[in-house]
Amino acid sequence: MDSTADRSLSDRRIFQLSAFFAAIYFVQGIAEPGAGIAGQPIFFLLKDVLRLSAAQAATFLAIVSVAWNIKPLYGLLSDFFPLFGYRRKSYLLLMTGLAASGWFLLGSQPTYAYGPTLAILIACGLGLAFSDVLCDAVMVETGKPLGMTGRFQAIQWGAINTASVLAGIGGGWLSAHVSYQRTFLLVSVFPLISLVATGLCLREARSRYNWEMVRETAGAVHSAIGSRPLWVAAAFIFLWNFSPSFGVPLEYHLVDNLGFSKIFLGTLDSLGSAAAILGAAVFGKICRRIPLRRLLNLSVAIGVASTFAYWGLVGHWSAIALTLGNGAISMVASLATYDLAARSCPDRAEGTFFAALMSIANIGTAGSALVGGRLYEWLGLRPLILVSGLATAACWLIVPLIRIDEPPPSRTSAEG
Repeated sequence: MDSTADRSLSDRRIFQLSAFFAAIYFVQGIAEPGAGIAGQPIFFLLKDVLRLSAAQAATFLAIVSVAWNIKPLYGLLSDFFPLFGYRRKSYLLLMTGLAASGWFLLGSQPTYAYGPTLAILIACGLGLAFSDVLCDAVMVETGKPLGMTGRFQAIQWGAINTASVLAGIGGGWLSAHVSYQRTFLLVSVFPLISLVATGLCLREARSRYNWEMVRETAGAVHSAIGSRPLWVAAAFIFLWNFSPSFGVPLEYHLVDNLGFSKIFLGTLDSLGSAAAILGAAVFGKICRRIPLRRLLNLSVAIGVASTFAYWGLVGHWSAIALTLGNGAISMVASLATYDLAARSCPDRAEGTFFAALMSIANIGTAGSALVGGRLYEWLGLRPLILVSGLATAACWLIVPLIRIDEPPPSRTSAEG
C-alpha cells in the first residue's frame, strides 16, 4: 500500500513538473521578441517603419538578445541568493511579471522610435530569459536524479514548438492585419500563464541565505570552471549554433529575392514548428535507448545535410519541403546537444552552468546573425550556407573529446 502511494505521489510530481516545464516554454514560444507571435510584426516594424537595412536589423536583434547571452548571471543570482525564501519560485514570479509589463508598455506606445523600442524589448527579453534560466535549473535539479533530463527537455521543446505553430501563422496574420500596438498588448497576456503554472505546479523547499550554502555553491562553481568536459561541451554547443545563413539573411532572401508574402512566411514558421513537435516526440522516445555519443554523431550528420539542402531553395514548394524536413530532424539533433548540456552541469550550481552553456548557444546564434547580416549584403545566401555547413561539420572533431556518463535506467523509462 505504501509502495502504491509512493508511486502515485511520484507520478503526480512528474506530471506537475511536466506541466510546469510545458507552460514556461509555451509562453516563451509565444512571447519571445525574436521568435514569438510578435516576431514577424517586429521584423516588419524594423524593416518598414524604422527603415533598417539587413545589417541594422541584425544589430538591433543582436542587442535585444543580450539578455539571453548573460544568462549565467541570473543563474548565479538564484543559486547564491534566495529571494523571499526560494531560489527559483520568487524570481520566476517577478520575472514573468516583468515580461508581461514590458509587452504592455510596448503596446501602449503611440508611435515607435529606435531607442524606446529597443529598451522595452530588452526588458521583455530579460524577463523571459531569466524565467528560462530558472525553469532549466529546476529541470536539471529534478531531471538528473531521475535520469529524465532528455524527456523533460523533449516536453519543453514540444511545448515551445506548439507555441511556435500558433506564433508563425498568428504572427504572419497579425503583421498583415493588426496594428503593432494591439499585437503587443495581446502578447502581454501570455506571461500570466507562467505566473499561474509557477504558483500551482512548482513545489520548492524553502531556502535561506547562509554561509555554508554559499561555500558549497562556490565550491561547485570553482570546480566546474576548471572542468575540461564542460569546456568541450561548450565548444560543441557554440559551433552547433553558429549558422550565419539562417535568421535575418534567410528572411531577407525569402522576402526580397523570392517574393514571399507575410502570410506565407508565417505559414512556413508554423510548418517548421509543427515538424519540430514531431522531432521532440521522437527524441523523447529514443533518448534513453540510444547512447548520447551516437546521437551526437548522428546529429552532426543531420545538421550538415539539412544545412546544405538549402542550396535547393528556389520557390514556395522547396521552402515548404525544406522547412518540414529541417524542422523535424534538426529538433532531434538540437535536443541531443541540450541533453549534453544538462548532463554536464555540476550539482549545487545547476542554474549557473546550464545557463552558461545555453548562453554560449545564444552567443553562437547572435554572432552568426551579426556575421550573416553583414556578409549577406556582399555575398548573398549561398556562400553563407557553405559557412554554416562547415561550422556544423566541425562538431565531429569535438565529439570524441566529450565525456558522457549515461544515466541509470529510470522506472519511467523502464515501464515506457
